[in-house]
Amino acid sequence: MPETQRTTQVAIIGGGIMGVAAQFQLAENGWTDTILFEKAELTSGSTWHAAGQIAHAVGSRVMGWINKTSIETYKRVEQETGQSIGWHEVGGFRIATTDDEVDWMKSIMGVGKLLDLPMELVGPEEVARINPFYKVDDVKAAVRTFEDGHIDPSGVTMALAAATRARGAKIERHNRVVGASRKGDMWLLRTEKGDVLTEHVVIAAGSYANQVGEWFGLKIPSVSCLHHYLVTDTVPEFEGRPELPVMRDNAFGGYIRQEQKSGLIGIYEGHVCPTVWEMPEGAPWAAENELFEANYDSIGDFLMVALDKMPILAELGIKRVVRGAITHTPDGGMLVGPSGAPNVWLSCGSSIGLAWGGGAGKVLADWMVHGETEINTRSFDPRRYANFANDQFIVERTKDEFMRRHDTPCPGKQFNALRPLKRHPLFDRLAAKGAVFGEVAGWERPRYFADASEVEQIGWGHQPWHANAMREAKATRNGAGVIDLCAFAQFEITGKDAGKLLDRLSANRIPRKDGRISLNHLLTEKGRFETEITIWRIAEDRFFTGSPIARATPDFDWIKRHIRPGEDVKMINRSDNWGMLALSGPTSRRILAALTDADLSNAAFPWLSGQEIAVAGVPCYALRVSFVGELGWELHAPLDQIATLYDALFQAGTAHGLTDLGSYAFNGMRMEKAYRASGELTTDIGPFDVGLDRFVVTTDRDFVGKKALFNRDPAWMLLYAELHAEDVDIHGGEPVLLDGKPVGLTTSGGYGYTIGKSLGWLFVRKGTPCENLSVQILNRQIPVTVHDDALFDPDNLRLRSDDV
Repeated sequence: MPETQRTTQVAIIGGGIMGVAAQFQLAENGWTDTILFEKAELTSGSTWHAAGQIAHAVGSRVMGWINKTSIETYKRVEQETGQSIGWHEVGGFRIATTDDEVDWMKSIMGVGKLLDLPMELVGPEEVARINPFYKVDDVKAAVRTFEDGHIDPSGVTMALAAATRARGAKIERHNRVVGASRKGDMWLLRTEKGDVLTEHVVIAAGSYANQVGEWFGLKIPSVSCLHHYLVTDTVPEFEGRPELPVMRDNAFGGYIRQEQKSGLIGIYEGHVCPTVWEMPEGAPWAAENELFEANYDSIGDFLMVALDKMPILAELGIKRVVRGAITHTPDGGMLVGPSGAPNVWLSCGSSIGLAWGGGAGKVLADWMVHGETEINTRSFDPRRYANFANDQFIVERTKDEFMRRHDTPCPGKQFNALRPLKRHPLFDRLAAKGAVFGEVAGWERPRYFADASEVEQIGWGHQPWHANAMREAKATRNGAGVIDLCAFAQFEITGKDAGKLLDRLSANRIPRKDGRISLNHLLTEKGRFETEITIWRIAEDRFFTGSPIARATPDFDWIKRHIRPGEDVKMINRSDNWGMLALSGPTSRRILAALTDADLSNAAFPWLSGQEIAVAGVPCYALRVSFVGELGWELHAPLDQIATLYDALFQAGTAHGLTDLGSYAFNGMRMEKAYRASGELTTDIGPFDVGLDRFVVTTDRDFVGKKALFNRDPAWMLLYAELHAEDVDIHGGEPVLLDGKPVGLTTSGGYGYTIGKSLGWLFVRKGTPCENLSVQILNRQIPVTVHDDALFDPDNLRLRSDDV
């Protein structure tokens, strides 16, 4: 007979490393009223067949932190429970055989510096000394790590489970969840052993995440891809010597390590991505400990390269082939955090589960229990995917990611599949004018303009397009530039309570007068950044907001979720069917005046105001703001009329020096103006950490996060700095050093094309002296000079210009 209905605070669906680690971390944070449901045995999905590597030589601070946290967590539960986790701390080498890979190795050294991870940049001689069996003929450099290695997947999962049970949480094996529905403020889960009411649900269902997500109205962008690794016969040369480090080499798209006295070779095919259980059908519920037949035709060329790299394995037999399903996402990042459905959380889409599980569990638990995380979470926030992520996109882009996961991750790297995914009416015009595009939330946006069909060169140093961006920036400063920002989050919020809603969400006061514009930061209950938006008050009961397109879904949901019962508020998301052109530069008023009857003078149309006007017969929301620090207007209009607007601007603007402006020049110009962007407004800090005190207004008003904001003493300060280098710029995530020791990290940067200086934003510990600072880029310590204000037009005279 089924059990009677039970209740729990959190129900976790899935008993692999991601689910078990999440439950453990929740218990660590005091949430022990949890039940984990696993349809078979723990680890029986993808976890059990994982090769189990955990690396420190990774390309970003956040992923280095995740991996470091995982290792620390696993070691701790082994000591606590006595359950062996099978940890082999053998270190590793990440090999570089091209110049771009050498630059990547140098950038990885910065991650090590930030996180205090022991590593060193070495040459081929050191690789050969530590692993005399590895061929180093084409090795140019390598990062050697010391405190990483590989782990037993089942052992560590069982240790976590034991520690979790000891804290009072429950794990139910052989009890499949078969459905879910909303019941009041709770979720009713139907299981094979009875119904369970739960306040929160965590979907950690691995290859089953797609079909589980459907119960909650979610489309989870995760695809099961097949990955091979092979175990050789015993290697006589391994007898009587220390275990070899893990070797990672993009030349064959994978890794080689020692597995007891055998060799283990993992291959990621770079020419094909075998998938299984594709959407929407998903994995069969009966699948358990599933493996698939090896396909040597698929991996043959890569395997031959691997064997050539480690010749002692070439003549041995293969005693075991593991080809199992591993989940991947379209951008390669995992899905950890709020799903968008009420109190439904994700911990899935992980292609490196053992390395990510412990760290991901901590992020999720901190977010659920405390409402904030220790580290910026945007790169794996599940809400980063908007409605363009249909089944075709999810599958095809994930295949692209799988095949390119061992490409060198140079700055500017783009995906190829399904490009262009979303084409607005300007795409063909811009392409014909030589636009070189980058993808932003599914939309194509020009990065710079060049000869038709030019392919962008990418890398850490200045690229050939640097000259193109400089021409665009200088032409805009001297005349005018127009940039396609049709990919932009645009909401219209109306009703008699619309202003009340926005005011209680905003740290800054919303505009008091019709027609005015304000910059507003919406904070979490913990006083941290949720997002930044501009608010234009059209009328007392009508508002228009704008923010980066990547925030369209989470921002809309965040604002809508805070509408109180009975309030008169209506929201329209115009992001998909409206576009925006930003016209900026000293001649922009003359250009616009030729196309409208509206009075554009300072007296009639001041800076930081908006009006509904017709431009070339096109009804527009015209906002007098500029992110490049020039006289200018944002022109918001229906997408089906954007081409008419664009053509009219150039017809009127040619005589006034109008040029097309790409995002590289645009970014450099905002750096000249010392404007903060999303890299500075992350989820782990608040306004006082980044010097935005003037945008926090407290007199006679309350707002979400106010109490927490004033109860927390900022630990960081943000510095605006000039980098003294001629060949490289700050990209974000590089260490900031004081007398050679890390005191912070960069957040974003770019070249100021009109002033000829490389600029960047630096986060440093509060109280850090501003002298003798440097930034570590490509393993070089490059001095910086800190400036108190923008290096271009610090008094905002050009923004307020009355030029006619």
